[in-house]
Amino acid sequence: MKKLLFIFLLGISFAFTSCDNADDNVNLIDENNLNITDVSAVIDTEVAIANVMTEVDYESDMFTLEESTTKSGGYYGYRLKNIAKLYKKWRCYKNDMGPEVTVVDGDNDGFPKTITIDYGDGVTLRNGRVLSGIVTIVVSAPPRTDGAMREITYQKFMIDSIGIAGYKKIVFSGEQGILRKFEHEHDLNFTFADETEVSCVGNKTKEWVEGLDTSYDRADDKIHITGQDVFVDTEGNEFKKEIEDYLLRLGACKFIVSGVVVYSQNGDEFARVDFGDGTCDNKAIKTTADGEKEITLGKHRHGRKK
Repeated sequence: MKKLLFIFLLGISFAFTSCDNADDNVNLIDENNLNITDVSAVIDTEVAIANVMTEVDYESDMFTLEESTTKSGGYYGYRLKNIAKLYKKWRCYKNDMGPEVTVVDGDNDGFPKTITIDYGDGVTLRNGRVLSGIVTIVVSAPPRTDGAMREITYQKFMIDSIGIAGYKKIVFSGEQGILRKFEHEHDLNFTFADETEVSCVGNKTKEWVEGLDTSYDRADDKIHITGQDVFVDTEGNEFKKEIEDYLLRLGACKFIVSGVVVYSQNGDEFARVDFGDGTCDNKAIKTTADGEKEITLGKHRHGRKK
């Protein structure tokens, strides 16, 4: 089984060493180790993970954020049980062929509710992404209730060619007008088509700043994302990703459209990615010790399962 090796110490020493003392560090360069260009492979992999997780989170949000007219389970339960029909109105799925959705009510006014979303062998979104497998969401309280929590698990779940397993918790933490804030914690594992494995533990804050007043149309949605992640491979190598300028997600776009993320190891920055000026495209600028390079979002070197 192939493993993605995050061997950055060589790269960092190379990237942050001036020409004046380069000779003092020449012994750090070992032809048997990976060189600084491998930073690009790592960043491309992480960007691919971030892109698919924005879509996974969007699905969870849209299935659980329907507004309730009462804090009892009745109306909210009805909306959830009919969510598959309602979701077609949001024009999210190609040919209006969405997943199978089931809801099991709890004993406390219908809560906690367990929502099971079964994408089967594959459901295609209108933006082209393909989802398969099962997502289970346990909802503790009605939407827009302070402290309401969603606990999410993934079973044989894939988005495009990337497998996702693990656990995620989302807590509703406030509302002002149409702005809603959610705190995310996650412990996830990702498997690529070539069996490369990466784990991720982190936290994020997501502010839904526009579009919640038009529930059936995601085109006008606007979401700000901040936070950090720590990535680890199976060899124990790790690096940190921090969002320096908030990431902007538009409901009508497949990719993050603006914001800056910084990558570091042991406190030393070794790369950053700038997602642009808000234009919906699949381009970003990656900066490493080798300089700036335009990258194509959604593409990575791991390939896709046939």
